[in-house]
Amino acid sequence: MPTNAGTRRPAIARSTDWVAPPPAWVVWLALGAATLVAVGLRAASVGDQSLGYEEVFTSSIVRQGSASGVWHALRATESTPPLYYYLTWVWVRLTGDHSAVAIRTTAVLAGIATVPVVFMAMRRFVGDGLSVVVAWLCAISPLLLEYSIYARSYALLVLVTTLSLWALGALLERPSPKRWAVWTLTGVVCIWTHYFAAFTLVGEAVVLFLVLPKDRAKLALSVVAIAVAFAPVWSLFRAQSRATGRTAFITARPLRSRLEDVARQFAMGTNVPHAWLEGAGIAATGAAVVFAAARMRRRRPARVLGLLAVIGAGLPILAAAAGVADYLLARNIIGVLICLAPLVAYGLTRWRGVPLVAYSGLCLLAVVGVQTNWRYQGSPDWAGVGALVGARTSGEPVAVIPAMDVSVAALYLGRAALAGSLSTRDLWVMAEPVRAAHQRALAPLADVPLGLWGGSLRRVAEVDYRGFRLIHLHSSLPSVVAAPPPGAAGGLTPAVLAP
Repeated sequence: MPTNAGTRRPAIARSTDWVAPPPAWVVWLALGAATLVAVGLRAASVGDQSLGYEEVFTSSIVRQGSASGVWHALRATESTPPLYYYLTWVWVRLTGDHSAVAIRTTAVLAGIATVPVVFMAMRRFVGDGLSVVVAWLCAISPLLLEYSIYARSYALLVLVTTLSLWALGALLERPSPKRWAVWTLTGVVCIWTHYFAAFTLVGEAVVLFLVLPKDRAKLALSVVAIAVAFAPVWSLFRAQSRATGRTAFITARPLRSRLEDVARQFAMGTNVPHAWLEGAGIAATGAAVVFAAARMRRRRPARVLGLLAVIGAGLPILAAAAGVADYLLARNIIGVLICLAPLVAYGLTRWRGVPLVAYSGLCLLAVVGVQTNWRYQGSPDWAGVGALVGARTSGEPVAVIPAMDVSVAALYLGRAALAGSLSTRDLWVMAEPVRAAHQRALAPLADVPLGLWGGSLRRVAEVDYRGFRLIHLHSSLPSVVAAPPPGAAGGLTPAVLAP
């Protein structure tokens, strides 16, 4: 069929199918089922876990009374852009609800929305048949589920990265002013969500530069527009980057260990209950990616997705290895997972889909294993131990170990940190459960430093609850209790909550 002289051949054709497409009604039915599974898994677990250390900061930020208050709180405590917090701030103001479920709602909705959006984004790259498999993998991914019920910006980062890939696919299919504008807008949303989204945007810009040489002036205009839109966040970024103590925990771990985390968490999530379960999932996804890369390397969509993954993950890895800027964590590059998902999906659908069924079973086993066992959940059961402390204590101070989690303890115990000192005959020491090196399960702290308040306060009782050790100290004479100086017990220095 003849074409008009001005018609341009699409860089990526919509009809590019990596697998034989099923009937349309099957595709849409499967997409609906995957979305319902995503809703069910997230709704079932969003309220089960207590808020963790970082989530308490989110709770504090979204309690601000004004938009400027949110901005200043982000400047003072965070290392990420403001979009997630403003969306959550608006939600809690509209609902008047500051519960764990309320401040996790933005993440939950983003996690659910990712499932249909990733289908729409990948249709232009791999066709309908494989796109619905990608949507299913996003619905059951242990890692994406974990961050969909976590009151931070990571689930939103995945969603906006997916929207950006959707806009990229539209541009590669048929460049137009409207599509350039949409891609630019998604880029702005990305960098207002998470700074690491910039690496994916760099990858997309490289793809557009190489694949659409006639539109390089438009690409330059879009990049300038994104940079201008980032300008209001620049001062926030500068202030946050000076507070190096907020990210010191990253470089405290060897880079090699964090790189291992990327492969492990992308495949099966953070705290997999069994080593065999984690190993099987890593083997399945690794083999799927290698198989797909070998079989599909000549197809432009595969090269585009592969380039995006290499740049999106490779730039922060290189920066970390060179010591230029080491902020590498698996969750910071979680958006790259969307670029790799089609390759995983293609490999898993070989051999009549038996690998896909097996891997789906592994993911669901991991999800159920984590959500039904406090030892593998992301946050200890602060709500439960808070109720226990309220029932056991009657006006005595409580020392929290380690001190860094005093804000979480204060929230669930309804107390404030002790500013000075007080005289008491009774002190309760609450030691948070820990994850030992290379362990996934929470366990009680073995050696609790009880001698920090002198020898007059002696252990008289202990109650253990889900890894927490609640130790009652008593003295026959009043003893002065104050928060020990920082470093008094190394990383186990406690803070004290007033009665």
